[in-house]
Amino acid sequence: MLNEDASVQIKYWGVRGSLPSPLDPRDYRSRIQEVLKRSKSAWKENPDLSEEAMFDSLPPYLAGVVGGDTTCVELRSGEEQLIFDLGTGARRLGYDMLARGHKGDLHVLMTHTHWDHIQGWPFFAPGFIPGNHVHFHSCIPDCEQRFTRQQEFEYFPLAFKDMQAERTFHTYDQGDSFDIGSFKVKTEALIHPGGSTSYRVDQGKKTFIFATDTEFYGPELKALIKKKKPFFKGADLLVMDAQYSLKESEQKIGWGHTAMVIAVDCAIEWGVKKLALTHHEPAHDDASTYRLFEEALEHNRQYGDALEITLARQGEVMDI
Repeated sequence: MLNEDASVQIKYWGVRGSLPSPLDPRDYRSRIQEVLKRSKSAWKENPDLSEEAMFDSLPPYLAGVVGGDTTCVELRSGEEQLIFDLGTGARRLGYDMLARGHKGDLHVLMTHTHWDHIQGWPFFAPGFIPGNHVHFHSCIPDCEQRFTRQQEFEYFPLAFKDMQAERTFHTYDQGDSFDIGSFKVKTEALIHPGGSTSYRVDQGKKTFIFATDTEFYGPELKALIKKKKPFFKGADLLVMDAQYSLKESEQKIGWGHTAMVIAVDCAIEWGVKKLALTHHEPAHDDASTYRLFEEALEHNRQYGDALEITLARQGEVMDI
């Protein structure tokens, strides 16, 4: 029997868009220098200030990292699990699953197969374990062929067919619904070059929506937001593509991504309770990403802080 109050956790294993972007050595050095400068000033003013208090006083872009791995998000509720996309963040997820002793069936919901959403699969340890059964769910009729081509010998030394876990591909039409364990999943088409799929996952009274690689922009924006409202309405947590600044979205029409402030507009119109901004632009360092996040927070304040907004960061865990 389903426990409607069961805990649902989301963990971000990869939040970067387009391609992996590890911390640059020059950026790392400049961060260390700024932390030392701030620490020197703080301890001069208060010699008894603890290291922990000093760390807590740092701005977010110095106290942690947004993360450089590409899209991979895990949903867990009790013993049940869903995985959204297999970007480079899937490598760390796979090791974590081995450490937890996860065996048997696992379910991957694929939004689309651009490189930044599938590159982690050949390094996903559970895919090499005999007895595991990986179920790929998507609205991509030739999804298996796409994964196979990624591991042709010219591009990768081990073929897709040589990975020892059993693999099954489940294909749906956009708009279809299906069940995975206690999760009720519904699909929705998104605007993105080559297409992309959003997933709405309902379990009891809780709703999670994953909507990366989608473009909300242009003269028909208000009509598009309204059209999509039935699918997105009232989600407890929406994880949404927010790769661009508003200026970048104007310059990159047709590239398939959304500005942070427009993601805020969407979530407010849809009555979402919490919005997590993700798929961060690889050309933005963490300070730039946080500046865009501050703009999104200021935009939300114009609505009277109608929405709870977070910046998706690699390694972060959120409860629904």
